[in-house]
Amino acid sequence: MRSLTKTLVAASMAAAMFAAPMAFAQETLDADRFVKMCDQDKDGMVSKAEVMKMVEKMYDKHDTKKAGKLDKKQVEAFLKDLMKGGS
Repeated sequence: MRSLTKTLVAASMAAAMFAAPMAFAQETLDADRFVKMCDQDKDGMVSKAEVMKMVEKMYDKHDTKKAGKLDKKQVEAFLKDLMKGGS
């Protein structure tokens, strides 16, 4: 039983060691995508106004009832869209 526990712990640690760099790389890619998506003036930086404009555009896209409010289902779709880069 101890051998099995040690093996499982070792496998978990190995998986975590390999997953961490991949997760970091994915975060970097997402940041690059976010900047590209928001950067209206193409200066390589994102201003508060640029971010707010992009978020407002996405919000309006999901406010299908044009009520100025999102219900839970709309919020879920909005957040999913926001997390994947607003396609």
